[in-house]
Amino acid sequence: MGALVLSALALVALGYQARDADSRLYSEIAARLAPLPAAQWIAPRFPPGWFMSGLFREHPVGIHLLPALLARLCYPANQASLAVNGLYVVLGLVLLQRLAARVVSEVEAHTLGFAAQLLPIAFTFRIRANHEAAVLLCILLALLGVEEARRRPAWGLAVVAGLVGLLLVKGVLVVMGFAACALWLLVRGQADPSARNRRAWVAILAALAAVGATAVVYEHLYRQATGEPFWSFYLGRQLGVAAIEQSAGGLSQKAYNLVWYLGRVLWFPFPWSLTWAAALVKRRRLLAPSGTDEGTRTGALFVACFTLLYVAAFSLSDRRADRYIFPVYTAVGAAGAVAALRAWPRLRSFAEMLDRRRAWAQAALWLALFAAHILAGRLGLPTVKVWAPDS
Repeated sequence: MGALVLSALALVALGYQARDADSRLYSEIAARLAPLPAAQWIAPRFPPGWFMSGLFREHPVGIHLLPALLARLCYPANQASLAVNGLYVVLGLVLLQRLAARVVSEVEAHTLGFAAQLLPIAFTFRIRANHEAAVLLCILLALLGVEEARRRPAWGLAVVAGLVGLLLVKGVLVVMGFAACALWLLVRGQADPSARNRRAWVAILAALAAVGATAVVYEHLYRQATGEPFWSFYLGRQLGVAAIEQSAGGLSQKAYNLVWYLGRVLWFPFPWSLTWAAALVKRRRLLAPSGTDEGTRTGALFVACFTLLYVAAFSLSDRRADRYIFPVYTAVGAAGAVAALRAWPRLRSFAEMLDRRRAWAQAALWLALFAAHILAGRLGLPTVKVWAPDS
C-alpha cells in the first residue's frame, strides 16, 4: 500500500499526463465530473474538442466514478484517473495471487506477483486511465468469489460485486465475466467434486439477478438525469460497430482475425507464453498435478479454455484491438510462469528466495517499473508495443 501511495504522490509531483488518447479523454471526463452534483455523474459528456460531442455513451460510467470521487476529495483531478488505475493494477495483482494459490503452491502463486508486472502488456498499461485494469480486477474478484463460494456461501457477494462492477465498467463485456465464472466452476468442480458446487451456482444466479437489477436502475437514473435512454443507444453502437465487416472475405477474414489475436497472445505474455505453449504442445507434466493435487491440472485447463473462449469470441468481429483480450494475457502469462518454475529448478530456487522477501520485493518492483514508465514518458520513449490497434 505504501508503494501505491508513493506512486500516486509521484504523479502529482511531476504533473504526469498519459500520452494515449483514451487515457486523456477519460481523465478529462472524470475531472469534469468531480465538481458536479453526484446525481449528474451518471451522464458524463464529451469534453470540448474531442472527436464527438454531447453525452458520453460509449460505456457505462463505472470507470469514472472513483476518479471523480478522488478528485472531489482534493486529489488533483488531472491525475485522479491514473492514480485509481494504479489501485486497480495493484489489487489485481493481489487477487491473482490469491486465486492462483487455490490451484498451485504458495511459492508459485506468489511468483505471479512478480511475473505479471514484467509482462510486455504491463509496460503499456501500467499508467493509463483505460478500462483494462478494472476489467481484469472485476473478473478476478468474481472468479475468486466463485472458488470460495463452493465452501463459504458468503463469498457469493464477491461474485455479485465483481460482475456488477464489470457491467458498470464495460457494459456488455459482463457476458464474458459470466462465461468465465461458469467455466471456472465447471472445470474446478471436476477436480474437487466433494465441494458443494451448488452454492457457487447459486452465487452466479444471484449475480445474474443483481446485474439485471443494476441495469434497470441505471437506465432509470440515466433517464432521470438526461431524459434520454442509455442501454439502447449503447448496445446499438457497440454491437453495431462490432458487426461491421471490414472486408468481403467472410470466413477468411474471421480466420485472419483469429491469427491476429493469437499473435497477441504469443507476444503480450512473453516469454511465459512460450513455456505455456511448450507445455501444451509437448504434453509434458510441467502443469501436471503434484501428488494427488488436481488443482494445477484444472487451473491449466481453465486457462486454455478461457483463452479459446476470448479469442474465438472477439475474432468474430472485424473490429480488432490488443486491449479487447487483455485478461487473456494475464492468464497465459500466469500459466506460463508456473510451467517455467516446474521446468527449471534454478528459476524455482530464485522464486523461493524472492518469496521469502516478497513483502517488500513486489512493492519495490512496482515502484521501479512505475518510475521507469514515467521516465520513459518524460524522455518521449515508446512503451512496449509492437502492433498498433486497428481501431
